Amino acid sequence: MLPVLLVNISKRGLHNGSARRALTQSSRSLTITCRGKSITREKLFKYTNGRFLANEKEAANRRYVKFDVDQLCAVAATTDGKHSPVCAIEKMEGGFSKALLLRKEDGTEVVAKIPCTIAGPPKYTTASEVAILRYLPRVLAWNEDASNPVGAEYIIMTKAPGVQLFKVWGNMDELDRIQVVKQLAEFEGEMTDIRFPASGSLYLRHSMAVNNACMTLDLDMDPEREFCIGPSCDRGWHTAAKITDSRHQGPWQNLSSFGIALVERELARLEKSSSARTSGAPRGSFEEHIAVLDMTKKVMSRLNERTLIGKVSEPVLWHTDLHMGNVYVAEGKPAQILSIIDWQSIPVSPLFLQARFPNFVTVGEDYPLGTKEIPKLPPDFDELNEEEKKITEQRLKDNITAKGYELCTGSKNIRGWKALQIPLFLRELFIRCAEASEEGVVPLRACLIEYAANWKDIGFEGECPISFSEEDLQKHEQQFEEYSNYHRVHELARNILGTDFEGWISPYVDFEMKQQQNTALLEEFMHKSSQYDMSPERMREIWPYLDHSTSSPKQEGVAYGFRHLLRSLGLF
Repeated sequence: MLPVLLVNISKRGLHNGSARRALTQSSRSLTITCRGKSITREKLFKYTNGRFLANEKEAANRRYVKFDVDQLCAVAATTDGKHSPVCAIEKMEGGFSKALLLRKEDGTEVVAKIPCTIAGPPKYTTASEVAILRYLPRVLAWNEDASNPVGAEYIIMTKAPGVQLFKVWGNMDELDRIQVVKQLAEFEGEMTDIRFPASGSLYLRHSMAVNNACMTLDLDMDPEREFCIGPSCDRGWHTAAKITDSRHQGPWQNLSSFGIALVERELARLEKSSSARTSGAPRGSFEEHIAVLDMTKKVMSRLNERTLIGKVSEPVLWHTDLHMGNVYVAEGKPAQILSIIDWQSIPVSPLFLQARFPNFVTVGEDYPLGTKEIPKLPPDFDELNEEEKKITEQRLKDNITAKGYELCTGSKNIRGWKALQIPLFLRELFIRCAEASEEGVVPLRACLIEYAANWKDIGFEGECPISFSEEDLQKHEQQFEEYSNYHRVHELARNILGTDFEGWISPYVDFEMKQQQNTALLEEFMHKSSQYDMSPERMREIWPYLDHSTSSPKQEGVAYGFRHLLRSLGLF
């Protein structure tokens, strides 16, 4: 039953007399730190967990949240039926939220979480995250209304017990690692067994506005009628620059309506786009966008439970960001998972879109998906040099962990395992459709070509409603090659610089040095641009980490050393 899997949620934080007393006491003495150093209150509001190689001002602004520190401490002081003033705040910031460790005078600790605008609509992001599963810390107080005395939406919860997995993973033996992924597979199996009536997001019913569409859960799952499925709080539906019509945000009762909503969302965003971008990936013309999205809509309208993808499309909850920082294990017993955190913006979605290997489980190109064979060293291992042997041994460890997860999933979560096995292009249709207005329709068209070529084999009835001429296919091949080169450059840049799509650089890394490396890397790519069928000017134009608003001091020694390293590694 659903209530067994759901955490006990306290009532929303109310500012009563005891809260006001806590406010007075908190104001007298409060230490605020971040990474061991004292910071001002203003630094609590700003993003301080790193820098960005491009568009830094915009990235920082999207993570700025101002709130009343004393009022937040007042709420925390009275949680869990106790009254003890907050005496210290430790800032633990993520990419989408302010996370604050609040230490009380009685020695207890709680965590306050405040969503940034980049996380999606704060009201629904907060309300949905509160409707959480048992492996999460217990929610003590929360409020999804920004007009509350704190001045921002917030959640206050117990501190997750244990230690983050990344702190112990390197010292764990193979058996302990398998035990960790086995527990994750069991947990995901329990979640997959929960049947939801629609795709969207899970909420407490009283957090829904009158005009919000929502669907109640079955009585046997939710006899108290506490929960519902409402609009999706997935960030794709709530980008800052592209607010989506509420009609498209769910919930959706079947796969076809979900897919059609994606198409209509992207068509609406395309119509609102003021100008076509030329600096990004090859996108196709406006007319091509409309034509490809119209074809996608025809395919989406034919989806049903008899198709291969329809057989693994039931709406489920699934943690889609399982990196080692979100998994807490027991100190001294690292194979025992105690808590899984950060369920912000996690939707209820079709299983085939949710099922995936955990982020920290590396799945290489040579990974044997779908077999029960345990990975082994290659026959020519003894002929490799020492460096090649180290790389091969590490790849083997990764593959063994991945195979352990896959086999445990097959044993504990057979529907999840089946979803992992479906051909990539089936799920990619939805992923590429969801980013068409931003990334263009070239990869989406590639999915449609696969659907058309395999129409009968993947379970569709009747004639395929879309087709491509030989001329269409030739033109697509040319565009797709350009698209692939573009993304190959971006992927290499991310990997070499050790960053992500936004160009985030850890606060523990020398940012100016990383800027110099970025400049040197761009120069190398421009020098070798013909390898990617581009001119040097085009290479600079599509470079992911250009920031014209800032400049960094010249450090020729750093740039030269980095170029030398790239060449010694055979990258250029």
